[in-house]
Amino acid sequence: MGLKGLSNALDLMRYFTAQQPAWGVRELAKASGVHHAVVHRILATFADAGYLTQDELGRYALGLRWLEMGEIVRQSVSRTEHVAPVLRRLTEQSGETVFLSMLDDGEGVCLDIAHSEHQLRFSIEQGQRFALHLGAHGKAMLAFLPDAERAEICARAAASPADAVALEEGLASIRRHGWSQTYGEAAPGVAGVAVPLWRANRTRVAGSLAVCGPRQRLDEASLHHVLEMLAIAQRDIEGMVGLLG
Repeated sequence: MGLKGLSNALDLMRYFTAQQPAWGVRELAKASGVHHAVVHRILATFADAGYLTQDELGRYALGLRWLEMGEIVRQSVSRTEHVAPVLRRLTEQSGETVFLSMLDDGEGVCLDIAHSEHQLRFSIEQGQRFALHLGAHGKAMLAFLPDAERAEICARAAASPADAVALEEGLASIRRHGWSQTYGEAAPGVAGVAVPLWRANRTRVAGSLAVCGPRQRLDEASLHHVLEMLAIAQRDIEGMVGLLG
């Protein structure tokens, strides 16, 4: 397989998502615009190597090798043994769930979660991708992207030019303050406060750190205290050598 063929094969893997975890050959060929014979060859090759599995109906799904590789990436990026105590400390101090997310190809990826003791289900799980224009954890990254990149994402996300302008105005406010706060954007009834995480040279945003909980607990009265705790955790994570490159 040449480089172009490899690139096409990897592009097909992007169609396997939490929303659509399994595909038939012709179904994926139609969605991707790639000839079904090529799709069949690629999927069969990945299945032979253990990267895909095939059920009794012939549909393909991601195999455990991706999980193994994902765990290697998660540990190498997040330095779990160092980051986990910071996240746990922030959860204990705030009483709420903490998310560590990283920026990847115009989207966010939830890398680590420290759950609070409160029973509240969030719409995001570890390893899940999410759009940057909804929720404090996404906007804390989106606001600090280069102008052209940020404008392109906003234009795609907005339903109208007016919505794009409103989104940009909100992001400008986040840049001024250095943190983001949202209510009910990522999940109904859930509030979030987040700060960006910067690469070592401070010229590029790398991810975000967010505290999330019910709106009645994570309200304006608690905001100052939460931001103080986030700032300390932010410095600790960014200060870890090699963490953010």
